[in-house]
Order: sequence, then structure tokens, then C-alpha cells
Amino acid sequence: MKIIAIVIISLLNGQNLLDYLKGPITMRVGLINGYDDNVLRFSDIEKHQASTDKYIMGGSNTFDSHFSRLHFIGEKRIKLASTGKYINFYSKFNISNYSNNVNRQHWSGIIKSTYRWGSYKKLSYSIRHLNSYYIRHYIDRDISNNELMPCSFSDREQIVETTYPVKRGQWITLQLSYNQRYYDKPFTEFDLDILSSYFKISRKIDDFGTIAIAFKYGEATNTTFGNTAKASYLDRSYNNFEWYIPLTYNTKTRLINKIGISIRRDFRNYIAESAGDPLHSGRNHKDSKFNFWVERKINESFLIKTSLRYRNRKTESQFNWVSELKTFHQWQAWISIEWKMIYDRY
Repeated sequence: MKIIAIVIISLLNGQNLLDYLKGPITMRVGLINGYDDNVLRFSDIEKHQASTDKYIMGGSNTFDSHFSRLHFIGEKRIKLASTGKYINFYSKFNISNYSNNVNRQHWSGIIKSTYRWGSYKKLSYSIRHLNSYYIRHYIDRDISNNELMPCSFSDREQIVETTYPVKRGQWITLQLSYNQRYYDKPFTEFDLDILSSYFKISRKIDDFGTIAIAFKYGEATNTTFGNTAKASYLDRSYNNFEWYIPLTYNTKTRLINKIGISIRRDFRNYIAESAGDPLHSGRNHKDSKFNFWVERKINESFLIKTSLRYRNRKTESQFNWVSELKTFHQWQAWISIEWKMIYDRY
């Protein structure tokens, strides 16, 4: 903390603190309304089972649901004495609700600080929290072979990121993250510490938009492996590799300002090799997401964005029943409206 304080003071360069605090604070309020056709990410087999066993639905009566998300954003930029340099503080808070699945209600947030010293030259640190995100009901193996309990987890992630230009209109982004994914009782045997590295190269194309390609590698360690009761002898550790290609086109029409598409594919491989854990042993999956969106900026204060996503996860295992059980597909569609406000007491 002392080092951080010294760095901030040196950046302020002796200028009066009140001078830095002057200036506007940008606030945004947004609302998302959408539809999810497979909230619990059931496979075709599980959907068939649910017709005779409603307990696996966790109290929900349908596979699909309308969802809504309200978010609040606050942002403050502090310009430093040196021209072109500034520190930016950003925070966002989300509240999510699923009308047909009350278990999925949750909140999340992020706090981020960024130091910028030139065009595409940035260094940032952020803390992200996802609170009690419900996955679905699972059997609690510590006490029963058939009793289903709600399974939820919370994420506490810290991210360090830097951006730097390589040539005109082209820049790279490097990122390191540490995520503590800890599960609510009674599923603490799933707890994970996830270390990830990320590389992205982006290019701005004149009279078109931007295109990028990103790669991410992560290792998840099951921290409670062997430390709890019966179910903890199963190792849920894994490693994953992901690639991601987003493309944004700046249109010249009045109706639409931007059009975007993206493809993301994640390859996950579980480390477990125990014969007593056929669900994870030798298992891997390919998780693909295809996104399409359009954006319309009504004026300086209002923004509308419509998105469509298709997700398909194909699981591979030495056991056919595992492959079929853990393979699913999902459609999501939503529209978001955001209102921008500026507060400036000076």
C-alpha cells in the first residue's frame, strides 16, 4: 500500500489535490431485457429426464426464462499535469433477475483503476466480484446418493492489464488474472484457484472498424481436493485454452452505428484420472460461442444495443453417457438501453 501511495503522489506531481478532483463524473444507468432458452444448460438427455423427474429442475417449471439486468456505472477521470496523461477510476454494479428461475438471481460488480500515458498506452488493475451464481441442483455426495441441493459459486478475481501500441492503428493487450472461484456449502469440494494469462492483438481499419484476435490460457487448481468429506477425493482441477476473434464494423447509416460479430472457442481438459470419477476422468470439451450485435446511438445520452448469442458445448469422454450428458446448446437474445449522465459541480 505504501508503494501505491508513493506512485500516486509522484504522478500527481505536486499539483493541488483539489485541482485534480475538479471536473465531471460520468454516470450511466442501463437495463437489459432478454431471453434464454436453456438457463440450466441441460443436455438433451437431461431435458428428457426432467419430464419424469421435476427435482432436477430445482423448482423451476421451464427450461427457458426471460431475464433482466440493471446496471449502474460511475467513472471519474483525473487529468495529470503532464499533457496526455491521466488516471481513470471506473466502477460497475449489476443486479440480475430470471423470471422463471428465482435461484439464478444474483449481483456482480467491478472496480477498476487505469493509468494512461499516451495513445493505446495503459496500465490497469481491477477487482471483479460475482456473488452466489447459481448453476443448478446437484447431488450432495457427502450425505446422500440421491438428494439434490442447489449449487452456487462466487468469483473474486483480480486482473492486471497493460496495453501498448506496436504500430499505427495496431496495439497489443496483455493480461494476468487470479480468480478465486469458491462454492457455497455444501459443495465446497469444488473450490478452485484459477490463474490465467491473456494476449490480444487489435487493429483499427480505416473506414471500416476494428478486428482482433485473442488467446487465453488458464490453470484451475481444486484447492479442496482431499480436504473435505466423501466427495473431495475427486479432483476437479483442469486447464483450458481459449481463442477469440471479434470484428466491429462502423456503418454509415442513420439507423445503425455499429455491427459486431465474434467467435469464441474454449478447450477444457480435466486432470482427473481416477477410475472412480468417470464424470471427469479423461474428459474434455469444446465450448463455442457465436455472437452478433447491432448498436444505435440515439444521441449523446442514449444508447441501444441488440445482441444474439448461440452457444454449443461438445464434450468428449471415454464414456459415451458422459459425452451425451455434458453436451448442450443454448440460444440467448437481449436488448440493452443505457442512459448517460454527467455530473459537474464546477
